[in-house]
Amino acid sequence: MNDSVAVSPAPTLPAVRRIDFVAPLKWLARGWADLWRQPAASLFYGFAIALTGVVILSVTASLPYLFAAAITGFMLVAPVLTAGVYELSRRYLAQEPVTLLDSMRAWNRNPAGLVGCGLLSVVAGTVWQLISALIVTLFYSGSALGPLEMMVEVLVNPQHYLMFIVYMGAGGLLASLVFVFSVVSIPMLVDRPCGVRCALLTSLNAVVENPLPLAFWAVIIMVLTGLGLATALVGLILVMPWLGHASFHAYKDLVE
Repeated sequence: MNDSVAVSPAPTLPAVRRIDFVAPLKWLARGWADLWRQPAASLFYGFAIALTGVVILSVTASLPYLFAAAITGFMLVAPVLTAGVYELSRRYLAQEPVTLLDSMRAWNRNPAGLVGCGLLSVVAGTVWQLISALIVTLFYSGSALGPLEMMVEVLVNPQHYLMFIVYMGAGGLLASLVFVFSVVSIPMLVDRPCGVRCALLTSLNAVVENPLPLAFWAVIIMVLTGLGLATALVGLILVMPWLGHASFHAYKDLVE
């Protein structure tokens, strides 16, 4: 069977469902089950994402203006890297043959949509890098330090609290916008032949219909991702495919 599908924008947006507040816990449970159906395939993507993060942070390790932003920027584009994980869950639900090679064909199903969404993620990451550098330039008045030393200095020195508040506020706003427009859009682009606009607007509608459950989901993602980062990115090997599988089930619950 040829997985290539001609993509054209859907004439109308798909309907979104209302979910209960604890639905994210169910997504985590289903994602955990999917993770261990073929752990080698799922963890392959986790390893690839963690390795990408190590490379990015290694490149910026000597650039204090970019190091912290690189961490956040990496997490903004990481969901696009989990397209293969979404494809694994899609095939499990559809009872289709599943191998690691099959999951890599996710990009063949809707190349225009996924590439378009990937480019938007890169733009978001780049914008955050620029904003981050601008905030540091405008608000940091201490001596030149390495990236980790500068982060500690900002956290412990009251002189830099305004910078910390502005930095976290700007980062939180951008991360919230990315979440709103990506919570179901990328798995939707993997699952069906729709355009980027259709996927982004459907994701927005899902958040508008379910603000509290999806806020809870955002907190869960933030906590698990934070734990993955706190283990020198090793924890991301498990966390990212787990969240990827769970995110696909979130999309299936939310979108008709």
